[in-house]
Amino acid sequence: MNKKVFNKNIISFYIAFIFITIASSLPHSVLTVLLFQKGLSLSQIMIVQAVYSLAILLSEYPSGLLADIYSKKNLFIISKFFLILMFILVLCGKNIVVMSIAWFFYGISSALDSGTIDAEIINDLKTLNQENKVSKFISNTNRFNFISLLIGSTIGSWIYYRIGIRFYFISILLTLLSILIIQIFYLEHSKMSRPNDSNALTGMLKQINSGITELKGSFDLKLMIALTFVSQFFFQTHYQIWQALFLFKGFNKKNFFIYYIIFQLISFIAYSIPFSSRSINKKSKRYLSVEGLIMIIGLISIPNNNKIIFLVSYLMLVFVFTFFDYFSNVLFSEAVSIERISSLTSLKSSCGRIASLISMMLSSFLLNLFSVSFVVTLNFACAIISSLVVISIFVKKQARPTPE
Repeated sequence: MNKKVFNKNIISFYIAFIFITIASSLPHSVLTVLLFQKGLSLSQIMIVQAVYSLAILLSEYPSGLLADIYSKKNLFIISKFFLILMFILVLCGKNIVVMSIAWFFYGISSALDSGTIDAEIINDLKTLNQENKVSKFISNTNRFNFISLLIGSTIGSWIYYRIGIRFYFISILLTLLSILIIQIFYLEHSKMSRPNDSNALTGMLKQINSGITELKGSFDLKLMIALTFVSQFFFQTHYQIWQALFLFKGFNKKNFFIYYIIFQLISFIAYSIPFSSRSINKKSKRYLSVEGLIMIIGLISIPNNNKIIFLVSYLMLVFVFTFFDYFSNVLFSEAVSIERISSLTSLKSSCGRIASLISMMLSSFLLNLFSVSFVVTLNFACAIISSLVVISIFVKKQARPTPE
């Protein structure tokens, strides 16, 4: 592949990705307030979020299969039209039915986007024999994501109280710009994964069969999917309940935006650590052991009533789990084949989505019986113990001598 074309593609992707992330994150810091204004109750907001997760769960793996068979660029663009449709429905709708439909389209958009242009860039790096740069690409993408989230949520929280829900027009404009950038400047070239079958269903069935075969033959892929699954018990608890937990601990809700920024900065740092599968050695295994110890200490300290001890422990857990997420993404991307990267990446994400739904349903039930602190500690304990088991299996496997 022409390196000049590749560099142009990756810059186009980064710019479009930034625009999309800002467009999607404008309502983040005021979303609950916005949905209250639309007439939804707190329980109805949870239903809308569940519809979003269900849409992703139902459509993500099929969309990954399509991305392996057909044009990743076209699927990326189609996903953005679904996103625009979601923005329009939120602008015009005012009840739970319309909001549920809007978030269902949002889920389809997220699912279609999974494993498209980003996966093709990873394939291009492999084709150019630059596998060592896969981790850098994933790191850069996530760092741009965190920066864009901060920009979008900050701007959104400021302009919402000035122009109201009309800030979705800005989201629509940014999304249209991202579509134009990809359409004009991104050159799709890969034809290697396109089957000759005239029947799309036949092609998808072949892709499923070959994907299962590849997954069965790769212990690393299975371990990284397992790590993604168990870590969702931490991430979903963190995303959905951290504000309620901080209120329970006596933190001032006026400072929540500061903590949100700190979380993003921690994630930015975690994804900035140089890492690839080739760099795994005895030293890095020691680091993983230290991070395991930090997780245990953090878990023990979560129930502590001292605000400083609690906050430091909580932030340490956010850092470690974010790094593990980076760790699993890099190893999975480097191990998966070029032909099936989209479908298996979507499968990995779908497994994480199943764990997310399980975690949310269990937490919703347990919160009626126990304190928020107990429910968070229970979820964190499940995530930490399971993650340590997966990591220890991976470390032991790496310690075994490779057969000649």
